[in-house]
Amino acid sequence: MERDMQTSNNPPKTKFIQTLHVATTETACSASLWDMYDTYQLAAELEAKAKQQQQENEERVAGDGLSQEAEVVAKTQSTASAHTSTALITDGSLLITDNKSAGTSRVTQLDDTDKAKQEAEILGSDSFRQNLFIMDRVINTNVFQAKQAVYRGLQVVEDIDKESSSAVNAPSFHQIGPSLERLWTYSCGLTKGRNVSCMTWNPQNLDLLAVAYGDYHFNNSKDGLVCCWTCKNPSHPERVYTSHFGATSISFANHNPNLLAVGRHDGSVAIYNVRCLADEPILDSSSICSETSSKHTSPVWQVKWIEKERASGEKEEILVSVSTDGLVLAWSMRKGFESSVLMRLKRIATKQQGKKEKKGESFISRMAGGYSFDFHPDDPNMYLVGTEEGLIHKCSCSYSEQYLDTYIGHTGAVYGVHWSPYVGNVFLSCSSDWSIRLWTQGRPNPVLTFHSSTKAVHSASWSPSSSTVFACVNEGSVEIWDLSESTLDPVIINAPVVNVKLTTVLFAKNSECLLVGDNGGQVTVFQLKGMPELPGGSSQADVLNKVIETTLTSQLRAACN
Repeated sequence: MERDMQTSNNPPKTKFIQTLHVATTETACSASLWDMYDTYQLAAELEAKAKQQQQENEERVAGDGLSQEAEVVAKTQSTASAHTSTALITDGSLLITDNKSAGTSRVTQLDDTDKAKQEAEILGSDSFRQNLFIMDRVINTNVFQAKQAVYRGLQVVEDIDKESSSAVNAPSFHQIGPSLERLWTYSCGLTKGRNVSCMTWNPQNLDLLAVAYGDYHFNNSKDGLVCCWTCKNPSHPERVYTSHFGATSISFANHNPNLLAVGRHDGSVAIYNVRCLADEPILDSSSICSETSSKHTSPVWQVKWIEKERASGEKEEILVSVSTDGLVLAWSMRKGFESSVLMRLKRIATKQQGKKEKKGESFISRMAGGYSFDFHPDDPNMYLVGTEEGLIHKCSCSYSEQYLDTYIGHTGAVYGVHWSPYVGNVFLSCSSDWSIRLWTQGRPNPVLTFHSSTKAVHSASWSPSSSTVFACVNEGSVEIWDLSESTLDPVIINAPVVNVKLTTVLFAKNSECLLVGDNGGQVTVFQLKGMPELPGGSSQADVLNKVIETTLTSQLRAACN
């Protein structure tokens, strides 16, 4: 191999260079996301305004030319701006002069119109609404955290920095006895002064409560209002729906829980989709003209979704409504919004106890107004209807002109009738005759009658956790009855502090709480405390049946003696 083909490796050589010391310093600054966003946003706005102003000036010069007076003014302004840079705020306008070089200036003016437009865009944006929604939830969580924990049945953790004022040996709830503790109130400026006519829970989201606001009389009638509340935000409703007439009844669908049916004071029925923010119903009977469909001509006092089986074997959910015009209608959404008559409530001559029936007695109206109804939990073909004449009729969907049975006992309008959730042949009714009555299917007369005041009982509700507990409200108080403890007196009587009249009551489905509505637009949430527990080894149905058997036995002995 030749020498030129080899690579020569030179020996390394170290070199030293003398220079001055390089001094270094550490600096730091902080800028938040808001600062950076505002800086870039302002720069973009100034640049856009400058380009627009420059384009307008070029078009004006090319079209008309500059007059001598305008040239003098422009030279004067350019000369003055070459030496100084000012920022003036006058009459709500911002005037910014920026000197890029000698003899050049850029003027940008933001007037009130542009500012108002920008504010409207920000306030109307979806992101701004979503941020407000989140912040509202956070604030309400901080305010109602302890009470929401009580509502959920969770243990309340006290703040270690807060001094506790409770006594060390405080008595327990069972030592004090049954009581009601106020947690919070669903109310806002929209509901103030309105009458709470009906309440219902969503079957899928048990925290979602729909409340109807409407007066019972035409003289005091206001615009209708329906609000959807959640316990996560008791200070403002999630959805608000308005109408020209008062809302008297509401009901959520079971298979489509986003559908909310509303009965109104003018006899119309509407269906809303709570997933939408629009204040318009998807179906409204008042806007449908059909010769084959029937409509109510009086206030609709109750609506309810019922699952029915069609002739083909398919199950369908229909809406049933009752009104004081004497009609029980079934509404179907298969082809638009059509209705059919389930029952025509007709007056019947009844023989009162101790009085002889008058022959040839005539009625002013052959139709009996309906106030309430309830379908049997096990047989969707059978239902009960409470009328204004005080009778309760057992009806079938197969007959529209004939009653299966009639229950006689009330002397005033029946405002509510409810099947027991635990015993299939037992139901409860409340009336304007100051009484609540317990019935069984096999007896035309009531098994038990409860009196506690001299005021009409507007609403009653069974407890979902106990077969012998129910609640009712009259104008002056809310009462809790426990039939396993006493059939003569309620275990709890709670009168409102403020001067309002109570109108409706409803038990919570996922907690030991009670909701009470009044004519002031408030829905108050109470916690039930100290209620007696179920006896060991007994089922819910056995406890209620035992109470009924004991009552019937004592009545039989009294009749024999």
